Amino acid sequence: MTSLAAWQREFLARLRSFIPIAEEGGVPGSVMIGQAVLESGWGRSGLARLGSALFGIKARDNWTGKVYSGTTKEFAGGRYVTIHGPNRLYPSRGEALADGSDPRTLFRAYQSVSDNLRDYIEFFQRNARYDPALRLFARTRDPRIFVVEIARAGYATAPDYAERLIALMEWLAPDLLPVPRLWTVRVNGSHLRGNSVRIDRGRVFVHVRSLAAALGLRVEYEPQTRTVSLHEEAVR
Repeated sequence: MTSLAAWQREFLARLRSFIPIAEEGGVPGSVMIGQAVLESGWGRSGLARLGSALFGIKARDNWTGKVYSGTTKEFAGGRYVTIHGPNRLYPSRGEALADGSDPRTLFRAYQSVSDNLRDYIEFFQRNARYDPALRLFARTRDPRIFVVEIARAGYATAPDYAERLIALMEWLAPDLLPVPRLWTVRVNGSHLRGNSVRIDRGRVFVHVRSLAAALGLRVEYEPQTRTVSLHEEAVR
């Protein structure tokens, strides 16, 4: 973490103190850390500073607490759209709407970060669309799977949300991620290299060129038809 500034290391240390609370509620600690950094800009966003909110949870019509109306970006129609907000705190969602705020700019705000953390955990527990994420993490203990599932369930609109979040987790909290299992694949008595094989949720993916080389076949790619062919011809 030598590339982090002192204030970033302090923020990260604070987040790490929340790990037991998050994991007791079924949310991976590494995900909590990654989302707090990603959603709050290392705790320096207007939402974080004025609303004590680190996780960017939208304030829908069932939210009865304070709200923050801030400029945000949404991915819609194949592109990002900027939606402007006044970047201010309101006592309620109704008052923000009455003041002309766009509903898409409204985020849940809190009295303290501790209140935010409790609501963040309950947000996953109370929304049925996140049940698969909670169940799969409880079974596999793999935070990456949790991330893929919450992205699929619509936590954010960005199409690359899962990839960005996982990258942050692998950078900031690698000690909280499971060590990848090493698999050995034998083809005609020969072993494929370890990095030629990937296991994802029970499915086995093998690097085509490595497999072809082990079988003595030639690989042809046809971009127009998106076809990969293996030919019974010795590799020259």
